[in-house]
Amino acid sequence: MKIFTIRDFYQKEYQEYIIGSREIERHSVYFVYGEVPVNGIREMGAPEGHEEILFLLSGEAVLGSGGVKTQLVKEQAVFMANEPFTFTALTECRYVVAGAHTMTHHH
Repeated sequence: MKIFTIRDFYQKEYQEYIIGSREIERHSVYFVYGEVPVNGIREMGAPEGHEEILFLLSGEAVLGSGGVKTQLVKEQAVFMANEPFTFTALTECRYVVAGAHTMTHHH
């Protein structure tokens, strides 16, 4: 068992707190925590070889992909596999992503 303080794992490149293969010393799963201010926009999505579930802890957001927009509200989740999308915060948002590697690859 390992215990992590999520705020110790900020990755500026992604603007998220990430606990991944480097921290757990396995290339199987990862955990992400993020915050997006009102009207903030993030490019997101599970890249090839990954599957993710995004859970909105608080706030309201619109997810856009391929001309389709879907509203996500507090305590809703969405499953993603090889699907890039734009996350637009309608209100201040906090979210977590649970992800898994579906095939062997290197980061």
